[in-house]
Amino acid sequence: MTKRDWIALAAVLLLGLGLRAPIAGIFLERDEGEYAYIAQRWLKGEVPYRDSFDQKPPGVFAAYAVIERVLGESQSAIHWGAQFYTLLTLAVVFLIGRRLFGLEAGFAAGALAALLTTHHRLLGNAANTETFMLLPLAAGFLAALLAAEKDSWRWAAASGAGAGLSLLFKQVALTDAVFYLAFLLLSPQPRRKWLCAAAYIGAAAAVWVPAGAYFAAQGAGREFWDCVIGYNLAYAGGIPLRDYLRNFWTTFSRTLPGLWPVYLLALAGAVFRAGAAASWVIAWLAASFLGACVGGFFRPHYYLQAAPALAVLAGSAAAWPRRWDLPRLAAPAAAVAVVLYGILASFWYYGPGSAVDKCARLYAGNPFPEATGVAHFVAERAAEDERVFIFGSEPEILYFAGRRSATRYIFMYPLLQASADAAARQQEMLAQVRAARPKVIVTVFARPSFLRAAGAPLDMFGQVKALLKDYRISAVVLSNPRNPTELIVGEGAQEMWDKFPMWYDRPFWGTMAVWERKS
Repeated sequence: MTKRDWIALAAVLLLGLGLRAPIAGIFLERDEGEYAYIAQRWLKGEVPYRDSFDQKPPGVFAAYAVIERVLGESQSAIHWGAQFYTLLTLAVVFLIGRRLFGLEAGFAAGALAALLTTHHRLLGNAANTETFMLLPLAAGFLAALLAAEKDSWRWAAASGAGAGLSLLFKQVALTDAVFYLAFLLLSPQPRRKWLCAAAYIGAAAAVWVPAGAYFAAQGAGREFWDCVIGYNLAYAGGIPLRDYLRNFWTTFSRTLPGLWPVYLLALAGAVFRAGAAASWVIAWLAASFLGACVGGFFRPHYYLQAAPALAVLAGSAAAWPRRWDLPRLAAPAAAVAVVLYGILASFWYYGPGSAVDKCARLYAGNPFPEATGVAHFVAERAAEDERVFIFGSEPEILYFAGRRSATRYIFMYPLLQASADAAARQQEMLAQVRAARPKVIVTVFARPSFLRAAGAPLDMFGQVKALLKDYRISAVVLSNPRNPTELIVGEGAQEMWDKFPMWYDRPFWGTMAVWERKS
């Protein structure tokens, strides 16, 4: 790379750091909480899946474990750790754009990827599985390009390794993995197609062999299969195809106010860019978008899977004005203008402001700031060797409290699906809680913490209420957006509860209640 290349890449990386700075302190949401908690317990000797149920592959737990060990356990540490990792993703996107369309396109692609991977419309503030999936995903495409160009089975193997690693973060990366293989077989190059294809498949499979062997050796092979494969197959089939388009538009339309210029540039790249390079990038974008469609949920962060391909395609359009004899800096200026628009259109997010206010706008109705205050209270009431039960899907409480869950079900969603095994999972959870005799129980009064599917069994609500007869109210958290971390404790909490007891068939006046075992 030339000096100009290094300067352009450095500018992209600095932009990524700058965009992260105002949002790094936002509270962890529940998905981040589950990854952080499982990583924390893994570092203490527990085994994912066997000791904590989660449907994600193990790559994200490993990434969180590294961040927690190196940078610490605060939300800022986790978000900065994810951003340092994402700098490598931005570098790979830059290299893809530069290789296919020139330096200006590389800079534009990297800058737009920096915006996409932090934007609140895609929940870029959170260190989700997609955040970690994108690096091997993009690296796999770059390696496939090099394999075809150099007729190299080694680069094909590198592409396969990238695809396999991306699958270790999220199963839907399979759509990209299949596309990379198709690229190696269908592009005019390489000449040794079948050798490259064999190297690709072998490397992709080899990545998963150690992971499967590890969990089998730890006695968690059955749980690994149940969580990562079995449960996900049932989960992905829960939404009928007729609802896909409606679900897509519901979430995608919300991304338009801040990201329409990126989409417009990508459309221009698709329409005006000619040649095989543009065609393959469009196909890559289609494969990535197909991964975001799996299951039909179309949650905002799912779209991040398409961010690298979208950024490269949009970057190619930003470089196109050179054909109009415009100044050389026209393309970088266009990308910077789009990024500035994204910042100004969401200045409440990228500008100064409290983490509580930003979290409230991002996650209305979810008790994520409240979880930190409850976690500190729980840590004071339960010793390190005592168990805690969170009745709700807020494992970030366990993480910040540094306490072990009384059950492997650290969130309630698997128990409230309209599936044949939901009732059995509820009974498994209740049996584990009874056996553990947790010192503290936290009941969460927030609808998004349960999300019961139509037809799901409700037995556990009554049985948990019966369990609480052996506990006394210790603290309650009021529904107070101005001070969500404030707890009412002791006699005040008991009096408030006695006067207005809450349960899941009644209106909520608070977001959480903390219960301590009587003896």
